[in-house]
Amino acid sequence: MPNYPTVRQLLSLFSVDVGLEEAAAHGALINWLSEQQRRQQLSDELQALLQDSSISLVELLDNPDFVVYPADDEQDARQYILATLWQPLTQMTP
Repeated sequence: MPNYPTVRQLLSLFSVDVGLEEAAAHGALINWLSEQQRRQQLSDELQALLQDSSISLVELLDNPDFVVYPADDEQDARQYILATLWQPLTQMTP
C-alpha cells in the first residue's frame, strides 16, 4: 500500500498541531509548488491516492500523526483534499 509521502507532508502544513494560520499554510504550499518537478510529484500522488480504495481519506486527514480536518465521510474528505491541494496545484500548472 502506498504511503503518499508528499500528500502527507503537505497536508501536515494544515494540521492544527503545526499552528499555522490558514493563509500561512496556503502560502507555504504555494511556495513548495513553485518548482515544476514538485508539482508533477504531487499531481502523480494525488491521482493515485484518489483512485486508491485501500486508503481511508477520513483517516488521512485525522490520524495519530496529525489532524487536518475532521471529515464527516469519504466524500467530505475527498472534497477537502481537492480544495486544499488539487485546486492550488491546477492553478499553478500552465
